[in-house]
Amino acid sequence: MPNVPRKVVQCDRAGNDLREFNSAKEAALSLGFALPNAINKAIRHGNCAFGYRWRYADMPLYIKPEGTPGKRRKIVAIAKDGTETIFSSLSETSRKLGVGLTAIESALLMGCEAKGYHFRYEGETLAKSYKHERHKRKVVAINDEGKIVAEYSCAMECANSRGVIKAAVYRCLKEKDSKAKCKGHRLRYKDEYSPDGQSNKRI
Repeated sequence: MPNVPRKVVQCDRAGNDLREFNSAKEAALSLGFALPNAINKAIRHGNCAFGYRWRYADMPLYIKPEGTPGKRRKIVAIAKDGTETIFSSLSETSRKLGVGLTAIESALLMGCEAKGYHFRYEGETLAKSYKHERHKRKVVAINDEGKIVAEYSCAMECANSRGVIKAAVYRCLKEKDSKAKCKGHRLRYKDEYSPDGQSNKRI
């Protein structure tokens, strides 16, 4: 027999019933979330999900034994103007800012931006972003006389400045296409280019 979804009940933090749903997925969708995983975990472990407590309709609310250590950590959301807002949990941050849980967790780990915000755990510094800085190498544009006519912080900036796709820039940067040009100039990584023709390529 196919699995029949179990009805779930949304409860406030005091444990009072608020609303019944035909399934955890339906409950998640009603709150603007695609996946019901957080609700299922909350039912099993007695935690909150999306700011509410949950139970199956045919079972009482699970209450964690006293003294059970919580894993909730406060989240600090940093807006572009530098304003910081503290939220009590990941789910509350996600619900109030309209940012997905996965996006927030990635931002916490990598220090990158998610929908205009940076995030850190309260009491910790902002993680150093490697998404935008790791492996970033400067690119230079070289004319027919071998002189540098332009310098870019990375291949993406070069592509945007020259109005081409990033693949075109990388094609010029490849050693096997050493004569290839992009908008009339050859392109090289700055740390590999030497005006005297000697290779500075990293090993």
